[in-house]
Amino acid sequence: MEPRHFQKSVLQIVILVLIVVVETQARIVYVDDDAKGGENNGQSWTDAYQCLQDALAAAQAGDELLVAQGIYKPDQHGTASGRFPYLRNHSGDRTETFQLKNGVALKGGYAGLREANPDKRDIFLYESILSGDLDSNDKPDFSNYSENSYHVVTGSLTDETAAIDAFTITGGNASDTTAGGYGGGMLNNNCRAIITHCTFRSNLATRGGGMANTGSSGILTRPMIENCSFSENSARFG
Repeated sequence: MEPRHFQKSVLQIVILVLIVVVETQARIVYVDDDAKGGENNGQSWTDAYQCLQDALAAAQAGDELLVAQGIYKPDQHGTASGRFPYLRNHSGDRTETFQLKNGVALKGGYAGLREANPDKRDIFLYESILSGDLDSNDKPDFSNYSENSYHVVTGSLTDETAAIDAFTITGGNASDTTAGGYGGGMLNNNCRAIITHCTFRSNLATRGGGMANTGSSGILTRPMIENCSFSENSARFG
């Protein structure tokens, strides 16, 4: 075999192996704040992650995270602990955020373990809420927002392979200088993520209460937003 043909064959084999590896790694990952399983590794609804943050940390390119109805907060993390197989801890860290990942899709609106058929999906009936209200004490007119997350969701530096679908995003507070003042609900700096069927409600910021898109002005660095709603958000600008 001539060296050039040999090199071409080797390259084709390497590409094929890489494709197989990527396809093998792609997974369906389950997240449900009602899960009581002993493993909580996301492999089934029974053993779903209780905390979305844990599922995101373990997510790999190609994964789809199916999230049941419930309330999920950026500062929640699960730990194994003897008698209780899984405990949710709250760090109270306002800087924690649900950071989107390239190649990973977040999908809300699943019935989860509260219903007989946990796979049933209705994005209006089974609301999956991402909340920055870390102390669970928010009141109307943005009262008690001082401890809320700076940015509930962040899509910065992601491309069009990152996706979030069918979530209510609420309770963000980027109204002080520590957070830079941008994007209480969601901050996107040089972001091309796909954002669909999401509701941005009751978020606060200096600029862009529900969402702020910053960085390059080129259209390729803007997220794609479809069938989303923005209501009752507040900002001094934008």
